[in-house]
Amino acid sequence: MNKQSLLIVMMLVLFAWSCAWSEELPWDVKTPFKEATIYYELSGTEVGKETLYIQEFGARQAKHRSTTATLMGISKDTQTIQITDQNWIYHYDIREKTGGKTTNPVKIYRSEYAKLNAEEKKNFEKNAKELGPGGMFAQVDSVIRYKDDKILGFDCDIASVAGISTVYLLHKTAIPLKAETSVMGIKNNVIATKVDTSTPVPDDAFSAPTGITAQLDQPMESMMQEMVKNTVDTLKRADGIELMRQSGPLGMMGEAPLQQMLGREMEGDGDQEEQQELMRQINEALQHVRKQQPQK
Repeated sequence: MNKQSLLIVMMLVLFAWSCAWSEELPWDVKTPFKEATIYYELSGTEVGKETLYIQEFGARQAKHRSTTATLMGISKDTQTIQITDQNWIYHYDIREKTGGKTTNPVKIYRSEYAKLNAEEKKNFEKNAKELGPGGMFAQVDSVIRYKDDKILGFDCDIASVAGISTVYLLHKTAIPLKAETSVMGIKNNVIATKVDTSTPVPDDAFSAPTGITAQLDQPMESMMQEMVKNTVDTLKRADGIELMRQSGPLGMMGEAPLQQMLGREMEGDGDQEEQQELMRQINEALQHVRKQQPQK
């Protein structure tokens, strides 16, 4: 991951979890089509193209991304592939010839949910549905508007976090068709230009790049495990809704692991002064979210 994308990734990770809940449990959400290819254009700090391949109603996804990011007068080209199946999420950096993998959070959710007794499962399901998309961001000026717009003929739910991002999601899914993000002066826009549901998805879209092996990303794995476990442990309780809203997104993710992960991603990327400046901006962004959460 290049330093130009760190702030964007951080805030989108936080925001994605606010949209994970719907009328179904997280692992039951499906796309309205069995398979599709979605083409995107990227503009702003990061310019380029992205193609998202979808199979099995969203259970399998492959995102191919080629961009040029410019920050503080420095440009950097990136070419990445992210492949998601029922067990793993793989990430490959073609230019750096590196690869990593983490357990699919859906698999972790299933595992943690299976450990619950009947009463805890009932609480979890009730709380998850009551929380709804954006529930954890209720304290940070977020808005969810269902079927509020159409993009390329598809109904979209618009999810906004004031001062951070506005995302147009394919109705009742976590698939973005448009996203506008602005964090500490770093602006990025993503817009779908075509959704092809008639052409079969090529098998090689899900193939790992030749010569690159995906190694387990232990820091990210630990953060994901902690986040899911914290979420399930909270929602299994009768008072889970109130606890979830008090904790907010940082409480669920674990702020310290998040900062450690971001710091690790920055190692070797830019000089020391640039890294210090970016970490300052990251901390400011975290404080922006933290200050808007309710005080215990």
